Amino acid sequence: MGESSRILLVDDDPIFLTLAELAIKKEKQSVEIFKATNGEEAIAFLKNQSVDVIFLDLNMPVMNGWEFLDALPGVENKGGHLYVLTSSIDPSDQRKADENPFVTSMLEKPLDREKIAFTLS
Repeated sequence: MGESSRILLVDDDPIFLTLAELAIKKEKQSVEIFKATNGEEAIAFLKNQSVDVIFLDLNMPVMNGWEFLDALPGVENKGGHLYVLTSSIDPSDQRKADENPFVTSMLEKPLDREKIAFTLS
């Protein structure tokens, strides 16, 4: 992925958003980070902006991660790689993520140094 990356964090937890932003910037300085607190905000953002990577939570109010993925085909700027970040250990969530053509991979929270290196390499 080039010198600079544009990343969209989609999560309703403000603490997670702050910690994820700090962790990503620590690993990769040349990055622009955008945040949305639900899928609806993320869809609205992607209608006007493009990103290289999306980190998507599943459990959010207004529009959850699965609903976001259902709405994504109608958006031009889908992003290069989409990673589902979840604390769910439900095998059906993993199966749904594996079957979704927009999902690059499903990662377990928290977003740590190893996962950041893997996703931004």
